[in-house]
Amino acid sequence: MKHQEAAQLGFGGEIYRKLLHLLALGYPVGYLLIPDPWGLWVMVAMSVTALTADWLRSRHAASHAFIDRFFGFMMRERERDVLNQQAVFNGATWVTVSFTVLILLFPVDVAIAAFAVFMIGDAAAAIVGRTFGRTTWARDDATMEGSVAFLVCGGAMGWLLVSGLLPWPVVEIPVMAVLGAALVAMLLEAAPLPLNDNLITPLGAAVTIMGIITLWPS
Repeated sequence: MKHQEAAQLGFGGEIYRKLLHLLALGYPVGYLLIPDPWGLWVMVAMSVTALTADWLRSRHAASHAFIDRFFGFMMRERERDVLNQQAVFNGATWVTVSFTVLILLFPVDVAIAAFAVFMIGDAAAAIVGRTFGRTTWARDDATMEGSVAFLVCGGAMGWLLVSGLLPWPVVEIPVMAVLGAALVAMLLEAAPLPLNDNLITPLGAAVTIMGIITLWPS
């Protein structure tokens, strides 16, 4: 995403966009509440539905108009203007697919920790970067201020998950692993990578957790 593209989405749209993303933290909660294997099948169904909806809005005017009316104000320009063009998957779709891929590839605790660290860190980076960001680095629209917010808030989320202070089962992961995941996720989120950051960043966080656990088992 280029700086000009970020600027085209108003601050209010950015806030709503990140609030919608934060609602996706309900995915891990729902997954833990739904008995196996139904939680996985629900996530797969939601991912297929989201991908299909994005494909439909690029092919059918009615689908495009309906989605644009209710959600267009939260979309980047490249996500919004897709009618009769190649399908573009929006951020919310990538987030849904991301959690589904995580629970398919990694242990549940690792998937939840990586996803939560990314979601909280990404929201903090966007809001702080848009409000206070002055020093750009890495990709065109990434700011040092936003990246620091990502690291601090993502790391705090990881620490809370393993601390036992939150009202759900403790994530059995060493604190060093979730803090390392927050650092790697921050770097990936700011890097000018060709893949969508809503997918590659939590995957990178999960791989980091697995690597640290393997190299330095508790």
